[in-house]
Amino acid sequence: MQVNRGYSYFPGLQILVMDGNGVSRMATKGLLVHLGCDVTAAGSSEECLRIFSHEHKVVFTDVGISGMDGYEVVSVLQDRFSARHQRPLITILTANTDRATKDNCLRVGMDGVVLKPVSLEKMRSVYRCSYRM
Repeated sequence: MQVNRGYSYFPGLQILVMDGNGVSRMATKGLLVHLGCDVTAAGSSEECLRIFSHEHKVVFTDVGISGMDGYEVVSVLQDRFSARHQRPLITILTANTDRATKDNCLRVGMDGVVLKPVSLEKMRSVYRCSYRM
């Protein structure tokens, strides 16, 4: 389901959010909608890969999700693009603050890390980076 309403800091920016926790997924989606984004949400890695389209400019993925983990999802998404500049900005959502998690994210080619709980300011900073496209 896509919704577009809110402040329009990033009007029409197509976002895909994957989080296995329904409360966390809806909170993240709500913040993004508040910023004016068009948000599609997925509750599993399989759903994320099924509904992903090239119109999504930013993907937020949780690492600890059932099925494929967030790292594997990133790998599959990256394989769908022939060049790095064509793929969406991929950012992990995690409550893990350890260095190993951040290192793994960068190793697999994620563009950033957003620590949970998410906030408007954290999301704004990610979106500013998304306009590199």
